[in-house]
Amino acid sequence: MEMRAKEDIEMGEDITPPLLPLSFSLHDSFLSSHCSSCFSPLSIPSPSLPPQAHPPLYCSAACSSAHSPIVSSSAESLLPASSPHPSNLRTALRFLLTLPSPSPCPHLHRFNNGLLTNYHKLSTSPEFAPEIRQGAIAMAAARKLRNGDSALDQSDGVLLEEAVLSLVLTNAVEVQDEAGRSLGIAVYDPNFSWINHSCSPNACYRFSVSPPNATSFGEDSCSSLRIVPNISEEDSGVCSCSDYMKGTIGYEYGPKVIVRSIKRIKKEEEVCVSYTDLLQPKAMRQSDLWLKYQFTCSCRRCAMSPSTYVDHALEEILASNLNSSSSRFDLDHYRDEANKKLSDYVDETITEF
Repeated sequence: MEMRAKEDIEMGEDITPPLLPLSFSLHDSFLSSHCSSCFSPLSIPSPSLPPQAHPPLYCSAACSSAHSPIVSSSAESLLPASSPHPSNLRTALRFLLTLPSPSPCPHLHRFNNGLLTNYHKLSTSPEFAPEIRQGAIAMAAARKLRNGDSALDQSDGVLLEEAVLSLVLTNAVEVQDEAGRSLGIAVYDPNFSWINHSCSPNACYRFSVSPPNATSFGEDSCSSLRIVPNISEEDSGVCSCSDYMKGTIGYEYGPKVIVRSIKRIKKEEEVCVSYTDLLQPKAMRQSDLWLKYQFTCSCRRCAMSPSTYVDHALEEILASNLNSSSSRFDLDHYRDEANKKLSDYVDETITEF
């Protein structure tokens, strides 16, 4: 699956309107300081409490009336206090509420809304399988308790919970504020989630974190969707694009995402963003993408032989950092050095030109 431009797009233009999430959740560390519905900061933060004992906090009555029924219906308050990665579990439980009834078969690699689960890859991955299994059991137990049933039995199946949690791990993005802090995670519909990765992307994305009825800078610059879905031949027999899009049901609130071009994009050209830190050498990018998403990038930048000038410079910077007197690799220091050195290269090139 991929998204392509339906018209010529100039550099620096919004190519989607603000897109609302299908499901989302704050990270535990922000439950006491930010609105659980729109992620905007609270005027008066509350005392920090354990996540399971912390009631959702809201910036307005509108956010409270819209979001609080979801919290009670999702059974997230019944999750064990020791559950790993609670924001993933809360997002998965809330996503379950958006599914049609009866719920789709978890054996499918895509749900009715077209989102990839990666279930078969992740559930057999040494890195993800234990987290998915434990999280699915915790989710299923919480849902049973919500319905007044007895504790989860070993014979009870948790395939649906495993598939939805896999979907969250595959599609969720970190929602960041203007300071670059990761406030929580959100899963968006195919208009965003079908945008593929490239280490040399032609688009980026930003988030609009604001209370209801507030207008953030730049939101009015694009009111229409300027990209369209495209299904490759290998997926063409699964379902039509229109079936996926009309089946998408999400929330009418939450942190919004906007996609913006960073290069000129021609009509029918694929639109790509980056899933990883582009200031990493190829080997580190490939490792990061495999560990998080279970795929090997084969974009033009990664396929270049020999490496691009930028990647060669990044490898030199990495080598010098690893050979320094520091006893451990300092990622922040590496990024600062990479930014400075690449900036110097650009300045030198412009001067020579």
